[in-house]
Amino acid sequence: MSNKKNKIIYVTIISISVISIILGVVKLALMVSKNKSDNEKLSNSINTISVKDQQNNNEMLNSVKEENEIEEKEQEMQPTFVEENKTEEEKTKKNEETVSTIRKTANNKVIVIDPGHQTKGNSEKEPIGPGATETKAKVTGGATGISTGKTEYQLNLEVALKLRDALENEGYTVIMTRTTNDVNLSNSERAQIANEAKAAAFIRIHANSVDSSSVKGVLTMCQTSNNEYNGYLASESYKLSRAVLDNFVKETGAVNKGVTRTDTMSGINWCTVPTTIVEMGFMSNAEEDELMATEEYQNKMVVGMVKGINEFLSE
Repeated sequence: MSNKKNKIIYVTIISISVISIILGVVKLALMVSKNKSDNEKLSNSINTISVKDQQNNNEMLNSVKEENEIEEKEQEMQPTFVEENKTEEEKTKKNEETVSTIRKTANNKVIVIDPGHQTKGNSEKEPIGPGATETKAKVTGGATGISTGKTEYQLNLEVALKLRDALENEGYTVIMTRTTNDVNLSNSERAQIANEAKAAAFIRIHANSVDSSSVKGVLTMCQTSNNEYNGYLASESYKLSRAVLDNFVKETGAVNKGVTRTDTMSGINWCTVPTTIVEMGFMSNAEEDELMATEEYQNKMVVGMVKGINEFLSE
């Protein structure tokens, strides 16, 4: 009986030991598994941080790269700007030299006057400037007074002849492109007369007309500095246009509509001397139409133009 009891005790002890060992192994396994999981989490966290850092680095590199590219582009563009400025300076210098030559070679006492239009217009085409492919009618008949019924070509000649006499009294030599209405002169031919005379100024006399009968006032016209035919004359032509306009307004009290700069006028584009178109008033406005037809107002307009020409040539 004692042996049997001892055997039971022995088996129990062994069983307990085995169970303890098994439990220990399971616990150890659980601990290893947990550590592995923690390590994986730590590794993933480290990898995530590493990826973020790499992204940040890439973003910084891209930003620096973009800044460098912008700087390189700016550096590449800088010589172009310098070259453009240099070209512009050279162009300005060349224009000034050309104007200076024109001033020296021009006869300061010769003025050419062109009474705009003629009895019959000529719809045949001519280039709008030397070598141009674009063409315009050689010359048109002009406007007609809304109140007086007077034609523009008649008014222009009346005023132009008075201007001739006044300028001759000032000591100028005056050349007229026409002294009668029955001519056939294109705009380029009129300009050529002024060019050949080496005129100090080419004064083109015109009157305006628009659809609105309320519009009135005086304006002058010249080319822009971008004119491909004679942009080098833009500064001189503007000075002439401004001087004539301002003095015209002082003498007549007309509305000042400013200097219009345009490169669409054949009679301007063909010029190699300073020129201005004087639009004396609007024949489509009854008040101005009637004023321009009077001797008194014509004399005022002439006085203003003479003073403007004197001012321009005295500069």
